[in-house]
Amino acid sequence: MAHQVSVFLENKPGRLEKITAVLKEQQLNIRAMTLSTSTAGWGILNLLVDQPERACQVLTETGHPAALREIVVAKMADVPGTLHDMLLLLAKAGLNVQNAYGTVLGDQRSAILVIDVEDAESVQHIFSEAGVETLSTEQVYRI
Repeated sequence: MAHQVSVFLENKPGRLEKITAVLKEQQLNIRAMTLSTSTAGWGILNLLVDQPERACQVLTETGHPAALREIVVAKMADVPGTLHDMLLLLAKAGLNVQNAYGTVLGDQRSAILVIDVEDAESVQHIFSEAGVETLSTEQVYRI
């Protein structure tokens, strides 16, 4: 199963830069990211990196609270309605999406969706049965 690194950080100037400095120093490549902040001045940074276990370890060792989260990365056509159809499969199965982000892949007319759910194995199974392609761990870290 692939993983993303989730980092808890204060919403102040320079905090994000401190995270990227650690990753740069360790030659860890960010493949995708999201940053969400709350009204309380704190946020969650979700990172898709090429070596998530190592990234989590070095961030934690340098004082940045980090955790690994299992994710599913699904490939989908870059056409209207595809995301809805995929999410409908999860809703019908009673699975809640806790976090998600996606991007279009170049000019291939395809996109990826990174999904963070409590039961990643169930999502893999549901998508497999529906013919939705999911990326292997190796493919995810090479995005």
